[in-house]
Amino acid sequence: MKQAEDRVLSQSEHQLEHGKISKLFRRFAIPGVIGLLFLGLQTIIDGVVVGNFLGANALASVSLVLPCYSFFAAIAVVIGVGCQTLVSINMGEKNYERAKDAMTTAFTTLMVFSVVVTFFLTLFGKDLARALGANDVLLPYAWDYIKGLFPFFPLIVGMFFSDYMLKATGHPTFSMLIMGGTVLLNILLDILLVVVWPMGIFGAGLATGIAFSVGALCSFCITLNRRRKISILAGRFDRKLIWPMAYNGSSEGMSELAAGISVLLFNIALMKYSGETGVAAFTVINYIFFVGTTVFLGISDGIIPIVSYNLGARKWSRIVEVVKLAAKTNVIIGITLFTILLLFGGEIIALFFRREGNAAVVELAEKGASIYAFAFLLNGLNILTASFFTALANAKVSMIISMLRGLVFVALWITVLPSLVGMDGIWAAVPLAEVCTFVVSILLLRRLFKHPSAMKVKHK
Repeated sequence: MKQAEDRVLSQSEHQLEHGKISKLFRRFAIPGVIGLLFLGLQTIIDGVVVGNFLGANALASVSLVLPCYSFFAAIAVVIGVGCQTLVSINMGEKNYERAKDAMTTAFTTLMVFSVVVTFFLTLFGKDLARALGANDVLLPYAWDYIKGLFPFFPLIVGMFFSDYMLKATGHPTFSMLIMGGTVLLNILLDILLVVVWPMGIFGAGLATGIAFSVGALCSFCITLNRRRKISILAGRFDRKLIWPMAYNGSSEGMSELAAGISVLLFNIALMKYSGETGVAAFTVINYIFFVGTTVFLGISDGIIPIVSYNLGARKWSRIVEVVKLAAKTNVIIGITLFTILLLFGGEIIALFFRREGNAAVVELAEKGASIYAFAFLLNGLNILTASFFTALANAKVSMIISMLRGLVFVALWITVLPSLVGMDGIWAAVPLAEVCTFVVSILLLRRLFKHPSAMKVKHK
């Protein structure tokens, strides 16, 4: 059995180093996109169920909890993506022992961290919800959602870590199937725990926690199997590997953290200008934007194993080829998503609310979506650029791009524009942030591709 698995892994390695780039791109990007689209579908269905059966305030409370989730998830993403990069590079160099040690170290670190987070939220979750902006209307909803979701945080973290490792070891299809099954279970549980058995927003959080815990257990059957050539439990814990992993994954972690802080800034601005109505409208727009962004993330993260492996194998021309292909794909998808949201934004938003009693929320969300849509034209390229530098183990540049896109420029525009043009300025903050980041990304890429031989492993 072990010999058969080793042959499969060797075949995957051979394809990564010598296979046709367009075929490799489809093999890694398509499952990644489908898997993340399943995640986006789960987000949409979750929002539709909560918005239609629990109301706008319940939906707004989810947006208030999101910065908290993003902060803790950012740490998990830092270690997960950093480990994925380290594993892929060392597999390219045929250094399997170091790859196994990286997986074991990362998994142990994440499990300890997630247990501490769960304990912290059990004690201080309500105070944290209040600090994140929940008023007397939204606080009960936010606290119930936290109680339903966060007890499962260790297994949710384990699920996403295993997903990264399946991709790093050349099994993107397994990753897609497990994610798809998890999301379908989440949708079923949403219907059962919110609609059939009316458990409120607590039931929505509980549904997500249970579904992703089941997904984690399924993925562990593969990634924890000691008989595999590369397994989470096959290596040794080496604390010296924590820093290289944290460095390599810092950009994606900062992206997650920046997204949470940006949501917090939006919530504060919207509570000031339009109250719960504005937060509910933003929650819907953010759901839609998240689904579109998952496509770009699937493609951009999908090329990380290809780029990192060929970085280890010193195949520079293959790296350039796959990045150009991913960029063309993201441009086409961005134009398509922009057109869909511009033409059919109203119909999409109507899925989340019954118009009776929610007319103000729907009207505000429709106006916001028509402005927000412009972000799709460039954010795919910005996400790709950050992922590309991560795959090169150049976390410093990747982090700069992620922080500019997700936090610095957003904070700048959301501070300046509302006082000048009102609510439209809040919605325009993200598209303008993408434009500014794109200019910086182009300058960084032009400098790199003028000297492709400068690509080198910085932190193994």
